[in-house]
Amino acid sequence: MQGLFKSLFKIIGVLCLVFLFTACVVGRYYEGPQIPQEKIKEIKPGVTTKEEIISWFGPPQNYISPTIFNEILREMDVTREPLTNYPFANILSYQYNRGNIRAIVLILFNYVDAKVKSDHLVIFLDDNEKVKYYGFHKGTGEL
Repeated sequence: MQGLFKSLFKIIGVLCLVFLFTACVVGRYYEGPQIPQEKIKEIKPGVTTKEEIISWFGPPQNYISPTIFNEILREMDVTREPLTNYPFANILSYQYNRGNIRAIVLILFNYVDAKVKSDHLVIFLDDNEKVKYYGFHKGTGEL
């Protein structure tokens, strides 16, 4: 009879350890400031200034100036012809990332599913620091 209790106690102990080392994880991931869509509708090419953009959306994550960009290309010896101001200079870039994460952690099997989507706003400025054109893509709506 004691042998039966010992083996039953061992089985219960192993099952408790198995349950202690298993987990289920659900989480969310956020990165960067949200891009207010009501302000995107107010952007007017040729009218909206760089100062207005920065006051609406905050400082950009990326800004490319033609002089800095030309210096980088010159140092890297990328171009063979004389450098001029490139049409993709003076770009303000904003990005907001959001993700959903799910995971099951077992002793012999683990499963992780992560879906991360982004909202992108890219604004091209002319020489007078006014909006030349812009583009917006809302990817976080797919989550």
